[in-house]
Amino acid sequence: MTKELANGEKNGNISKSGQSWYDTHPFRYSLYPTVNDRLVWLIMAFTVAPIRLVFVFTFIILASIVANISVMGLPLEPAQPLSGWRLVFRDLTVFFSRCIAFSAGIMSQTVKGRQASSKEAPLLIMAPHTSSIDPLAGAMVGLPGAVSMMDNAKIPLLGAIFRANQSIFVERGDPDSRNKAAAKIKMRAEAKGAWPQLIVLPEGFCSNGKSLLPFKTGAFLPGVSVQPITVKYNNRRLDVTSWVDTGPGLISMWSLLLCTPITRIEVMLHPVYHPSDEEKENPELFAKNVRDLMSSYLKLPKTEVDQNDLRELVKRSRPNRGAVHMWKNLLVNGYIEMPSREYFS
Repeated sequence: MTKELANGEKNGNISKSGQSWYDTHPFRYSLYPTVNDRLVWLIMAFTVAPIRLVFVFTFIILASIVANISVMGLPLEPAQPLSGWRLVFRDLTVFFSRCIAFSAGIMSQTVKGRQASSKEAPLLIMAPHTSSIDPLAGAMVGLPGAVSMMDNAKIPLLGAIFRANQSIFVERGDPDSRNKAAAKIKMRAEAKGAWPQLIVLPEGFCSNGKSLLPFKTGAFLPGVSVQPITVKYNNRRLDVTSWVDTGPGLISMWSLLLCTPITRIEVMLHPVYHPSDEEKENPELFAKNVRDLMSSYLKLPKTEVDQNDLRELVKRSRPNRGAVHMWKNLLVNGYIEMPSREYFS
């Protein structure tokens, strides 16, 4: 275990929040339902959840169909933004994406604040990154494109959606991929609003949302104005959305989501952040300052633990992420704590 994991946050950010290191650790998943909560889940599992699942897949298929039509005959990354009739089918992709969220039980989708135009802020910076349903939160602000791995463009059904929202694709094995992506972002920014916005989740991977992870600098390399976006899920007492590598897996979390009567998402659009000349030259400083600002918006502490710490914790704890194991723990033991406290001592 790393020194940071064993002894707490080296810069003291988390300990100052008044909570224990274990309670606020970003890679810990816990769930403490009441008897009534478990009873509701059990009833939903055999009644509403299967119906929701059918609708989710139906809308994924519909979104994929209209997305494929919108990019029909185009290369992976067109030289020009979508226009004309293609935008009609792209808008349908956004509509069906929001229907996916609604079908999954996300019945309250609230957007607060004013979304800047692509000319004002070519990049949207979203945090915290906690869930596989964060892209559905993106649909609430028009389903902007993302800076995404090339592999995502090849995913059955979902790949077409990445293409329809005009994402920028990078090769996993290309050591110069960050610079290429930055050049593409800058090119779009200089088009003065001709291209739609891109959305970036600068933490890079999921946490439980109890603290803000370090921001990767890739999105800040172009030195363009950004609009911070914060995301909150309503039910933090019962966390049915966080997807952490040390906790229940993707199928497990979606089964919880489908069995929860109502889930709410609140997306808050904050004022555009214009980088100073110093920040344009120093992406690390730019990323740090935006992260500090978003930490204050969210009223969340910051943490310096990173993906290496997560990998080590996964290696040590060897979590059983299966849905059967999760539901057995919930119904028999009545709670989930992953990893257990021994891995943080």
